[in-house]
Amino acid sequence: MFLRTLILLLLLLAVPAIAQPAVLDAAAVPGLDAAGRASYRSWLDANLPRALAIGTNGRVGWSSGDGSMQAVQERALAACQQQGGTDCAIYAENLAVVWPEHPSPPPPPPPGSLISTPSYDFTPDPRFIWWGPKLARGVVVWAHGRGPGARGMQPPPDLRPFNNFGFDVVRFDRYAMSDYRDSAAGWLRSGLAALRRWGYRFVIVGGQSRGGWNALQMLQQPGLADVVVAVSPASQGEGDSSDLLAQLDELRSLIADIPPSHARLAFVQFSNDTYASDESARERMIERLRPRVGALLSIDRPEGFSGHFAGASLGFAERYGECLLHFAIDPQPSDRC
Repeated sequence: MFLRTLILLLLLLAVPAIAQPAVLDAAAVPGLDAAGRASYRSWLDANLPRALAIGTNGRVGWSSGDGSMQAVQERALAACQQQGGTDCAIYAENLAVVWPEHPSPPPPPPPGSLISTPSYDFTPDPRFIWWGPKLARGVVVWAHGRGPGARGMQPPPDLRPFNNFGFDVVRFDRYAMSDYRDSAAGWLRSGLAALRRWGYRFVIVGGQSRGGWNALQMLQQPGLADVVVAVSPASQGEGDSSDLLAQLDELRSLIADIPPSHARLAFVQFSNDTYASDESARERMIERLRPRVGALLSIDRPEGFSGHFAGASLGFAERYGECLLHFAIDPQPSDRC
């Protein structure tokens, strides 16, 4: 398994040199000290809309989240002033540098859906940088939870470090009326195999809630994914179990059907998850996979995070995003964050 992992890492590092979008170059921001550049890198892990302001004295302020771009810009300027910035102005917003001294347009938009069917799509998210299968270090396929408002949602910010490192981000979007657990697992298997055929060197599949459960199911077929990231996995909805005690039995059955493989697994769960009846039992079940996977990282009920959707927060991305990236690509990954 170590040799296989080393070969995959060498493939990651062997991709052709590519021109990074200017927005990723923290060193190019004028006048920033080490703390300012660290703040800039934190901003790069934030989801869109986002804006960052700098002062003529090198102070930084930024904002992201809900609201219009104008509202985000205003909050960024206010944050810069609160940090003691003088003559604060917007340096970058979303994926572009807008600083008048050397503006840089956003990177080219991604193509439309890579796979489009009446039930599901594999769609590159336009809020992330698109590298393309020939240049990307790999692809992260993200599966949302089950619900009428989940389709088309922006993937969580903990995917930003992967994207900034050179991974494409593709949403596995499903229509709620036909989104049943095992049907979705079949669609996901088919889509991951297609991405391999299209030239992606390294495939990561992740998801939250029912999407996380579907991601776990990919371990049942070795070779589909190099890394699986399951965040608050849950099996629920019509045709699946909505009973929490029954879900423990379903998870036990899922794990029993996973054969040995080189794939790495990152499992994440939080306290007070309304879709998990016994987090300790779930953790013990996941630990049984350790000898059957290439590596296992368990982020089990981390302090300061609570609830089923805690993995979608910027705070989770700031604490664990880089750790998840290193777990995915390091030759000898740590099993701790």
